[in-house]
Amino acid sequence: MSWELGTASGLLLALVVVASLLSGGEAYGTGAPLSACTSQQPGHYGFTAQTSASPYSLTVSSSEYTPGQTLTVQITGADFQGFLIQARKVGTTTAVGFFTSLPSGTKSNNCDNAVASGDNTATHSSTAAKRDLTLTWSAPENQAGQGTIEFVATVAQQKATYWMGITSAQLSEATSGDTTTHAQGTTRTQADQTTGGATGATPTGSSQTGSPMTTESSTPGSGATMATTFNLLLLAIPAFLAKLLM
Repeated sequence: MSWELGTASGLLLALVVVASLLSGGEAYGTGAPLSACTSQQPGHYGFTAQTSASPYSLTVSSSEYTPGQTLTVQITGADFQGFLIQARKVGTTTAVGFFTSLPSGTKSNNCDNAVASGDNTATHSSTAAKRDLTLTWSAPENQAGQGTIEFVATVAQQKATYWMGITSAQLSEATSGDTTTHAQGTTRTQADQTTGGATGATPTGSSQTGSPMTTESSTPGSGATMATTFNLLLLAIPAFLAKLLM
């Protein structure tokens, strides 16, 4: 009797373990669970993240992002089966932006550790092998002002082998307003320099031109005065001589 009870207990324990493993496998096979949004810890019971250098990298198509525009991020490296990725404000676990036009074998999650609800997280939808997977990410205009961001991911080569905390290069935020202001500022500066140069040239030219004219006009004036004086002297000579003869 005791043997039968022991066997029954053993079978029950085995069933519980198998059910747990199947539950973890199912969660992994159809995508990361919502409980993994913040920690990015897969629900792989009995397995822990690798501590060796990750064979995977996150390559972004730009070094900056502009609200209202899209860019791509690619998971590069060896074949892998599962992943979870978010764009996050640097130094936080807050996800920003949305993933769009997701490729086959992937799906989006609406995680609550985000600036706004929606497709703010991307994950796998099947365990089919993936390599150099490219995802499209959009920074909506109504989320402007988030500052510098980076992509953060967990990538699972297989259920028992995965790496966490994989990050991309940081992306600074750029706005069209700042770019326009800078361009206008440059234009105004050039215009000011051009106007200043022209204004400065005009008085100098006028002064240089006016000076010779003044000299030329004064010279004829002096000659006329001398001629008049000479004529007066000539007229005065006969009268002077007449007085001498008297």
